[in-house]
Parts: sequence; C-alpha cells; structure tokens
Amino acid sequence: MSEKTKIIVLGAGFAGLQATKAFLKGAPDAELTLIDTNTYATMLPALPDVLSGRVPRHAVTRELSDIFPQRVRLIQDEITAMDFTAHLLTGVKETYRYDYLVVTTGSKPAFFGFAPESGSLHTLHSYPAAEALRAELGRKARAASHTAQDASHTAQDASHTTLVIVGAGYTGLEVAACANHGYAELRSGLSILVVEKADDILAFLPAKGRQKVRSYLESINVELRTGVSLEALSSTHATLSDGTTIENPVVCWTAGMQGANENIIGSYEHTRDKRLETNEYLQLPEHPNVFIAGDLAALSDGESVLRRAVNFAYYSGSRAADNCVRVMHGRKPRPFRPVDLGWVIPLGDMSLGKVFGVVPVGGKLGLRIHYFMSGFRHFGRAEAWEFIKTAVFLGRAADRPDQEAAAPQ
Repeated sequence: MSEKTKIIVLGAGFAGLQATKAFLKGAPDAELTLIDTNTYATMLPALPDVLSGRVPRHAVTRELSDIFPQRVRLIQDEITAMDFTAHLLTGVKETYRYDYLVVTTGSKPAFFGFAPESGSLHTLHSYPAAEALRAELGRKARAASHTAQDASHTAQDASHTTLVIVGAGYTGLEVAACANHGYAELRSGLSILVVEKADDILAFLPAKGRQKVRSYLESINVELRTGVSLEALSSTHATLSDGTTIENPVVCWTAGMQGANENIIGSYEHTRDKRLETNEYLQLPEHPNVFIAGDLAALSDGESVLRRAVNFAYYSGSRAADNCVRVMHGRKPRPFRPVDLGWVIPLGDMSLGKVFGVVPVGGKLGLRIHYFMSGFRHFGRAEAWEFIKTAVFLGRAADRPDQEAAAPQ
C-alpha cells in the first residue's frame, strides 16, 4: 500500500483555515495536519472590540477542534526552524515531515528597534494580548475614576491614567474609539492619547476624510498628536518625542506589522515589512511544493503589494490549497487574482470605508457592514450570530469593563 501524501498547513488564521477546508475537499486521501501555536482560531478584526464590549469576548475565538472533523490532525506547537530542502519542520515539541506545505503564519507587531526600559508594552495582535490590555486598562481606569470622584482630588492626580496609543492607522484609531465606548463610565479617570510619528493620519484618505476622523476623535475627547513618537517607557511613565512625560500610562503599540516567520525571512526575497515574495501561483519560487498565503505573503494585484486584509487572506488561502492539489495531480496551477471587496474603519459611533474600493460608506451603515462581514467570515454559527446581533443592535453592551477575562472558546 502506498504511503499517504503528507500535507501540512502552518497557521490557523483566515488563510490557514480556508486552505485546510479546501484540502478536505480537494485532497480527501491525503494526511492533513494543521499546526498553530494556539488551540483556537481568532476573529482578528474583532480584537479592538475586546475593549468596546460590543461583542461578547467568547465570540472572538473558537476552538479548532470544533471547526474541523477528526480527519484533520490538529497540533499545538511553535515551529522554530524550516528546512524546505529536507521537507522538514522543527517545532518545540517534535519535528514534522511533509510532502506539501502551506505557510500562513500571518503577521506580528513591528517595533522598529523600540524597546521599553521596563513595564508593559501592550499590543493588539492576538486574543491574549487584547485581554492583557483590557485587564490593565480596566484596573487602572477604575482606580483613577474612583479617585477622581473624591472632591479632594483632581484629574491631574498621580492616580489618573492615560491610554497612550502609538500609531494612528486602522488599528490604533479603532483602539481609541473602542476604549472610549467600553470605558465611557470611567472616563473621569482616563485620558486617551493617540500619537503618530507621521505628519498626518491615514494618508490614503482625501483631506476631507482625514478631517472627519480628527473631528470625531475630538468629539469623544481623544487627543491626537501627529509628528510625535514614543521615546521611552518605564514602569511608571512614558516619554514622548515632544518632551511630554506621562505618568501612570497604559501603552498600546499599533505602529506597524511585519511577517511573523523570521526563521525563513533571511534566505528568501521579501518586502520591507518582511512579507515573502511568491510567484503568481503563491509558490515559493525555489520550492514549488511550498505555498505562502495570507499576511505572510506579499500578495500583489500585478502593480503593487496589497494591504493586509481579511478578504485577501481568505481567498489566497483557498487558492494556495487549490494550486497545491493541482500540482499534486500534475495539473497547471492558477494565478491568484485578488478582488478588492473594500474596507471599513469602524470608529465607535462613526465609520469610513469604501465597498469594492469604489462606493463610499460611512456612519452607522459602515459599522453595520463591518460587524456583518465579521459574522459572515466567522468560523462558528453561534459566534457569527453574536456579530450579526451587534450589526443590528449597535448600542449593545455585551461585556462590561469590570467583567473577568474570557477564556477562548
């Protein structure tokens, strides 16, 4: 009896999940393995809502074992080295051999050389990171709010806390808006400050759109400083490039992302943000049995590298698996032709976006589209329904800031 073809999908993000589903249909006789550092998948676009409370936190994740049948071998491990010539992955727990490999390990924060002196530098790139930010912000904001309510104290007391968000891109602005929404009752002891190193925000927007965002942030008492960066961070204060010292800060870094697999970046062509260059079939050129998809791939429309987006990750994962099956059966693979379904920046009570990259949307309609699409792309029906309910009832407060951390479901 011939040995089964071994296929490994590395990474359980949108691209990895879609690749795994495509292999279940296209390669029913293969030995299929999905490896991830977690036992669950995460609805990444919903991570800012861990702060807003608009979506129950248990709906942000779903166990992989609830998504896939027993035919998929699910492994929780961290891959520390890859040998594409030997067809071998080395993990913390064991080594894994493959015949075909799809790498979809996504992105991680890029710090551009910045390192805090001490203290906690939060990010929002994973569910545990979002919960850690929520926990510290909630603890400090509650303490500061209670102090501010005492007539003998003012908002300038040492107990007053400031959420400092580094980076005014999509994620940074969403964090600011979500924190304002979720911690509205505690704003007497909480300031929100967004710092952006560039001279302006959201350079891809027309001036009118940028001003609309600025005006909204001002209306919800979120301070925005452009041309300013974080210079130093200790356990007690943050220092900005304009000379400001902020006491008792909670700092969230959203200033950039890069490809997550540094152990393969050095030897292969990649972009400045460490996304791997592939051919039009999503293959690593030097190794045609290795496919790269999702945020780790420098996905292109033929003219430029595309922004990171759920839509591109979703369909590149499917195409990578489909092309892998075609190569397995001696058929010609198909080029990846991305279709831009558009984007929405959800900002609390307002939004900006473009459907299909052409039709402008905003206000509550944009918010409803954002939550509806998150539900539509979700991995489980029960979790998806929570997002649909949020799309319909935007004012819902599913999780209050004083509730305990939710374990991944």
